[in-house]
Amino acid sequence: MRYFPRQVLRWALADETLHGRMAFIAGPRQVGKTTAIQRFLTPPRLFYNWDTPTVKRRFAANPAFFVEDLPPEQKRPWVAFDEIHKYPKWKNLLKGYYDEWRGQVRFVITGSARLELFRRSGDSLVGRYFLFQMLPLGVREVVGGKALAAPTWVPGHPLAEVPAASAGVGRAIEHLLALSGFPEPLAVGTQPFCRRWRDNHLSLIVGEDLRDLTKIVQLRKLETLLYLLPERVGAPLSLNALTTPLEAAHGSIRAWLDALKAVYLVFSIPPWTTRLARAILKEQKYYCWDWGMVEAPGPRFENFLAVQLQRAVTAWNEQGRGSFRLHYLRTKDGTEVDFAIADRSQVHLLVEAKEGDTVLTPTLAALQAKVQAPLAVQVVNRPGVCVRKGKGLYVMGADRFLSLLP
Repeated sequence: MRYFPRQVLRWALADETLHGRMAFIAGPRQVGKTTAIQRFLTPPRLFYNWDTPTVKRRFAANPAFFVEDLPPEQKRPWVAFDEIHKYPKWKNLLKGYYDEWRGQVRFVITGSARLELFRRSGDSLVGRYFLFQMLPLGVREVVGGKALAAPTWVPGHPLAEVPAASAGVGRAIEHLLALSGFPEPLAVGTQPFCRRWRDNHLSLIVGEDLRDLTKIVQLRKLETLLYLLPERVGAPLSLNALTTPLEAAHGSIRAWLDALKAVYLVFSIPPWTTRLARAILKEQKYYCWDWGMVEAPGPRFENFLAVQLQRAVTAWNEQGRGSFRLHYLRTKDGTEVDFAIADRSQVHLLVEAKEGDTVLTPTLAALQAKVQAPLAVQVVNRPGVCVRKGKGLYVMGADRFLSLLP
């Protein structure tokens, strides 16, 4: 089966990023964390899955069992622990490992969404790790980095030029849109397998992760909420409008949404405002990490772009390039742009998703002027399109736009 090299490992496991800290890599189930780490490790591959009886037996016999496997000739080899957060006192255990052995080994800790959820409680590991996220595949990972030699754009820097995109980029976007950004269904490449995979994927997360990690007892209603969300992609989500079909209180629905976010089924983006309190109180937009859950072509294209933009924001932040967030932009009169990438004080990029419409929407130009965004792009699913409509204002094909992102 085809392997897709994961870009996050280039900075997540770099000495200049970590400076001796452990690397925590979290992300959705089945997004390829285990495979990526196993391929990264050089022989002997010091990879230990805490789900397996072998590791459990070795740990019971010797809590520092991995030291027995360290090659004497290799300086500070990587030791990978997968799903270690399933051990009851994993944080104290890791603290002990790190404090005693950090001069001899480098630690990378991988796991499903549980890892990010559990690491929030307690502070025994503060100052000992950086958290990174492995998210669904992007165009650069599907095509291969060498096919996209042009440097990526970074917020706060001018856009020098828009790179041309090869035919491979267009094909990659076509396959991603048709299937998903998860490696297995994308590698197999057929709709029947993808549908079966998606059903099993969702059943696994709802039946295991949500059941085990939350105190929610109404899992059937939560599952119903999950299947209602794809129909509402692209619009601010009104919790009040969901109380009747779900027969649940506003507070319960909010808790269910937080649970779906915690296990990487959905994510939300708030409206952009210079006042944080307003962004918290206003309605957020929700998108699925697996955009294949969205049936309609237009909303699916928007959801796909939302994931790709969230990937870029995450990469820039993890690389220390700034403190950016993905938002949507909406004025008091209801004028709206789908996406805005901003820091605490400035909007750096506006993006309007138009699956097939290459005519510039006047709203994009108007809001670009209003918030003084240096770059605004109407992204269309039309390969090769790139028309400059004004200073920092473009109608651009998804192939060329996504070639700008990490």
